[in-house]
Amino acid sequence: MRHLELKRRVWWMDIGIPADVRHAFDGQKRRRTNLQTGDLRTAMERRDQTEREFLALFKDIRRGVVKAAAEEVAELRGALWREAIANPKEHDRDFIVGLAQDEAERLRARQSTTQAAKAFERGLSGQHPVDHFLEQFLTEAQLAAKTANERRGLVRQFAQWAKAEELGMLEIDRKAAGRYVQEKIAPRDRSTGKKHLTAVKTYWDYLKRRGHVQFEVSPWHDQLEPQRGRKGTKEVGERPFTTEEVKALLYGTPTTATKFDELTREVVRFGLLSGMREDEIVSLRVDNVIEGPDDMGSAFDIAASKTDAGVRMVPVHPDLMDSVTERMKGKKPNALLFDEFDDVDRPADTFGKRFNRYRKARGVDDKRVGKRRSLVNFHSTRRWFVSEAERAGHPEATVAVIVGHAEKRAKGFTFSTYNRGGPSGAQRRAVVESVVLPK
Repeated sequence: MRHLELKRRVWWMDIGIPADVRHAFDGQKRRRTNLQTGDLRTAMERRDQTEREFLALFKDIRRGVVKAAAEEVAELRGALWREAIANPKEHDRDFIVGLAQDEAERLRARQSTTQAAKAFERGLSGQHPVDHFLEQFLTEAQLAAKTANERRGLVRQFAQWAKAEELGMLEIDRKAAGRYVQEKIAPRDRSTGKKHLTAVKTYWDYLKRRGHVQFEVSPWHDQLEPQRGRKGTKEVGERPFTTEEVKALLYGTPTTATKFDELTREVVRFGLLSGMREDEIVSLRVDNVIEGPDDMGSAFDIAASKTDAGVRMVPVHPDLMDSVTERMKGKKPNALLFDEFDDVDRPADTFGKRFNRYRKARGVDDKRVGKRRSLVNFHSTRRWFVSEAERAGHPEATVAVIVGHAEKRAKGFTFSTYNRGGPSGAQRRAVVESVVLPK
């Protein structure tokens, strides 16, 4: 219960500020932080992370490499004055500018606030650190938690580089962006580099929409060299599991065992026989199991997915029916089918880590030089499902509907525009039932 206190069903963290760094917090002796959860286990995880951040902050203040809290306040006030100058309401612009200049003069006149004066002027000019509006952007973007954390990490990498180069937000032009791409993005694996560039570019587009930066063409536009194939070579990408790998995952003897092995094996079977994503499987609820239309039979009603096309109905494979029926017994409609994840904050992330340990313990791995991660992962169950459906001779458009890919990529204008209902329930069930696990 270290540093934790419960107030109105929400957990808070209360940490003491060491005497030698209190000057950076306006002399405050303690700092209280809302952990934004009523779940004790989640609060403990967030408490540990926040405590690490505070200890790192205290260390940086002692080294003199981080600005004091008073500077942050001054910079914020400068930004507020800048906003008032840009959008004058009750008073004219010259009057507001005069008040802002008066505050800047007062700060410059006091020896103890020299750094605060500089921070105020940064805010007034709009020259913020690169990641100044990052959390605001992520909140408005309403991304999935996993995607938001990934974007946060990638933009902060750029912010750290910009800080080392002594570049503020307004100084990021095409040349500066090009240097960052050349040094930090281009040397990476192609797909990783594109993901990194997309994170920074979408953040920069947001800054323009909010008026924090100005440009005709984004400094990040067209920064990566176009990919050109070379004669005699082919790109090695992530792939489906082989039949032998599927056998190892389902029936193999592990080098190390954990208490989650049976649960992991069951989720793997769901993935192989449905083509669903791991987050879709571990988030299934009892009321997601329905009777589908058009002779579809029992189906998983995927009501929330990472894409619009992902919202779909997937027939329940006959080999999964016993497991589904058993898991539904005695549960309320909104209960998780895999109730082992009831107390887990991010089920997909938790399961992903367990699955990686599970497959490696069974010798299923494919690491390549220059690749950040293995060419096989849980998504390989989805790829295996698609491969088996293709080998069974089913049309790509029907398979695309089942796995939640955009139909227009797989269908021509006539089908995608006029047949909005897509393939029948019976056609979808035929695809699912054609996928058979190896003995």
